Amino acid sequence: MGTKKGKKSSGLDEVGGYKVLPVQFSGKEAVHYLYFRQHSSNKEDILKPSDRTIFMTNLPADTTERDIRRLFQGMARIARVVFHRVVGHDVIKTAAADARMMGELASAMADAESTKSKKSKNTDDDKLKPVPRSQLLESGSSAHIVLLEAGELTNVMSMKAGAITEWPSRDSDSTNPLDYRGVSRYLYEHRAARPPLDLLKAEVDSFMAKFEESQYERDRMLAQQQNVPDADGFVTVVRRGRHTKNTDGAVSVKVLSADDAREAGAKKKDVVFGNMYKFQMRERKNNQLLELRKKFEEDKDRIARMRQARQFRPY
Repeated sequence: MGTKKGKKSSGLDEVGGYKVLPVQFSGKEAVHYLYFRQHSSNKEDILKPSDRTIFMTNLPADTTERDIRRLFQGMARIARVVFHRVVGHDVIKTAAADARMMGELASAMADAESTKSKKSKNTDDDKLKPVPRSQLLESGSSAHIVLLEAGELTNVMSMKAGAITEWPSRDSDSTNPLDYRGVSRYLYEHRAARPPLDLLKAEVDSFMAKFEESQYERDRMLAQQQNVPDADGFVTVVRRGRHTKNTDGAVSVKVLSADDAREAGAKKKDVVFGNMYKFQMRERKNNQLLELRKKFEEDKDRIARMRQARQFRPY
């Protein structure tokens, strides 16, 4: 991107009301351009006050709040950064998930230090840990950067044009996975999501052992409740095992399956309204006999006609 033609100015170039800040990644010759301006809104927002908020766009996809803080280090102090268009996540949900993840990691590290101090063989290194994933932004994403003081906004907006600013790079001695960039980030996530088979087997065995222990405790509690009347003298019917029978020790109640219920319904006789009394049932049977006799006579006449027409072939 070329510089703006016209009157020379010691400040940054402007395009469409945006300040143009060129940055360069470590070890790369290509230049990336960031565009920012003072945030303005028709409605006053307490979380994003216009007198100390910057709107910046065209951020790199792996931008973090740490990168923004380092970018303006010595010029402005950052209160918070609100990213937009985070890939696959809502901004608020992502922040909450990241906070919960960091809390779990801090707790795991504290447990590891405690275990190490006790010289125990069972450390947290032998357990699977959640894989922390840094957020990704969509191409050309933006963010609202809230500064601590209004005076610092003037410092940012009056930045001098000069050498290309270097984009904050990851510390060479950093062991935080959230600081990984580029191919290193994807390699870490790929390997962390595919733990060694022996470690995965140990995790599954530990889970199954806890599950079986809880099932055993549940069965033990049910066995204690069997045949034990409560304060009112009622006996609790408990269900034990994987069978479909409930029992109190003396009487068992079986739950019908869907097939058994359909079969029982098919065998059930049709209930016809009006068959409540004996004379009604007697009349119904007489009507059925009359209907059978009528059909018998009709079949007899039909066979006689077929004999006359010589179409009757009994064999």
